[in-house]
Amino acid sequence: MSKLDRLLLETGCKYANLAYEEEIPKGIKVESKLTSTTAFVMKTEKLDIIAFRGTQQLRDWLFNLSAIPVPYAGRLCHGGFVAAHASIWGKIKKHIDKEKNLLICGHSLGGALAELSAAKLYKSHPQLSLVTFGKPNTFFKGFKRAMNLNGQLSVVSGSDIVSRVPRLCYGPSISQSLIYFANNGDDFVDPPPELKKRDFMEEKTEAISDHFMGGYKERLNKYLAKKKKKSVTIQATSNAPLQTK
Repeated sequence: MSKLDRLLLETGCKYANLAYEEEIPKGIKVESKLTSTTAFVMKTEKLDIIAFRGTQQLRDWLFNLSAIPVPYAGRLCHGGFVAAHASIWGKIKKHIDKEKNLLICGHSLGGALAELSAAKLYKSHPQLSLVTFGKPNTFFKGFKRAMNLNGQLSVVSGSDIVSRVPRLCYGPSISQSLIYFANNGDDFVDPPPELKKRDFMEEKTEAISDHFMGGYKERLNKYLAKKKKKSVTIQATSNAPLQTK
């Protein structure tokens, strides 16, 4: 794992979690009462962050169920997600500085809206990264158009049912790197579909609770700690003096 990936994951997790708060210190809140869609824009010296809030209210689920594909961002996308995104995108655009690095992140519905934002921006923004947690399928399967980003990381827990819907006609972005937290405690990067299916069917635990952002935060911290320990071990081994008999 590169230092960039670690930084993106840590920062994305932090702000995807904070997006559920009513306010974020120094964050600009953007919301639509019509669609109950909320996002925050944080501007720092070197990095701007857009964090979309995930599903909280019944109206959010009504948009989740509006799965008719519609043209948006140069491809066919989930109609409910498009409606939610379009309701605040005009306000968000005013805060985007294309001369700075930009990280877009979110959990659940917020992850889908983050992905739609990346699809809107990737052709014109040269310093764009995307991190999502438990993101549902956003793009119509027939559109295999990749997005060239600095980083595109999707984190999924094995029993998270939301990350597997809608199944009919929709699928994940082909350009993302998937970090998959299996139910038996193992972690995988870009596992084959057969592994994910087997893990979900054979080791299924809590399909709803596994979707909560708190669980993602806990599992990600363990994953990053293991990666750091492994990196330190490898470095110590490579720097050790050669032993001679």
